[in-house]
Amino acid sequence: DAEEKYGLAWHGKRRARQLALTPSTGTLRPCPEDSVEWDTTKNLMIEGDNLEVLKLLQKSYAGKVKLIYIDPPYNTGKDFVYPDDFQDNIANYQRLTGQIDAGGLKTSSNTEASGRFHTDWLNMMYPRLKLARNLLREDGVIFVSLDDGELGNLMALFNEVFGEENFQACVSWQKRYTRSNNTIDFTTVVEHIIVYAKNEKFVVNLLDRTDEADARYSNPDNDERGPWKGASFLNPATPDQRPNLCYPIRNPKTGAVTQPSTNAWRRSESEYRNLEIDGRLYWGKDGKSPVPSIKMFLSEARGITPVNFWDHEYAGNTDDGTRDLRELFGAKVFDNPKPVQLIQRVIEHGVQPDSVVLDFFAGSGTTGHAVMAQNALRSNHSRYILVQLPEALNPDNLDQKAAADFCDQLGKPRTIAELTKERLRRAGAKVRAEWEAKQKAEAEQADLLNPAPAA
Repeated sequence: DAEEKYGLAWHGKRRARQLALTPSTGTLRPCPEDSVEWDTTKNLMIEGDNLEVLKLLQKSYAGKVKLIYIDPPYNTGKDFVYPDDFQDNIANYQRLTGQIDAGGLKTSSNTEASGRFHTDWLNMMYPRLKLARNLLREDGVIFVSLDDGELGNLMALFNEVFGEENFQACVSWQKRYTRSNNTIDFTTVVEHIIVYAKNEKFVVNLLDRTDEADARYSNPDNDERGPWKGASFLNPATPDQRPNLCYPIRNPKTGAVTQPSTNAWRRSESEYRNLEIDGRLYWGKDGKSPVPSIKMFLSEARGITPVNFWDHEYAGNTDDGTRDLRELFGAKVFDNPKPVQLIQRVIEHGVQPDSVVLDFFAGSGTTGHAVMAQNALRSNHSRYILVQLPEALNPDNLDQKAAADFCDQLGKPRTIAELTKERLRRAGAKVRAEWEAKQKAEAEQADLLNPAPAA
């Protein structure tokens, strides 16, 4: 009993922890021939096993990454492309976990998917998260996309590696906006993005104010400080619960004095006096309300607090992700890519203007594309580090044939990493062209509005 404690346990956990501590025997080899603007770029795309790369990054990038976004392989009950050497064969695993006896007879009704594949997935994720946390700045944050299959396990794993107190949100992203009547049970229209900070120093960025939000402000009394909206002076607590917020207030027009009855006041008496002196109390259109509201001026309003539901209009959907790639490649070469708009929202919530963004499950390279697009949109100078395994593409597989054929057209090896590199090259050129066109249009508009004086 003394050894038992609350937490997530699985076969291979100890060895997975040790794997994170084992030094890498690899090295990073520069590839200027595959690069764009090799001498000046600050972005990195690294082709290799992400566990080894995370170890190699420790020396140069420990404590320097502001945001990590990853979209790891979802656990679909199949073996992973990351066969770390601590994984056991199925027969040995079943013996060790008591699913079969020494004679090979089953002792439980558990299916493979309920045990072995959860174990494989957790053993794959655990050392990578341990190493990833070391790379984050003290105010850093990690966003992870996943489906329902491992949500509970991954959050338990994050609670152990990052600490439950550093949980920020579990965002529901509306990846689809239509239902399918071909499904037997529920149609899945959302996926999840869990968010954990490295520690309490992380503060999520507020979002830009919208016209809709600003439209709630008006100026019925022509206050020279501009539009405002009223906030209630009433506290949800009762006078018995907050006796320190109970005192008489007096309407300056009618002279009527009001004591709190069912609700205490929201502000202390000293704060009330300051609001009164500063003209921040509004006693109604006729000035006779017994309880005022508090003027909250638009000029002093903060940004908008983010929420944990991102609809498809706000953050894109899977169709948008396919469209983003088709615009670059002219064909569908990747299954279920995340939309650039989604990762831009992640970046918007978590980075500063000059930040390092890491994605060690780069896939098609959406994160790099999003960093470049967000830099152009916000005049930021953030840079990315992407890591992708050179996972082979099989032209005999219908789902991979288009991608494999595209690599053949490029004269490159049939791997996902080659698609990642080509996507980054094309996305960079596209973002730059759009940015230059925008700059030119703005300059021409400025010339029209401010013509040069005649000679």
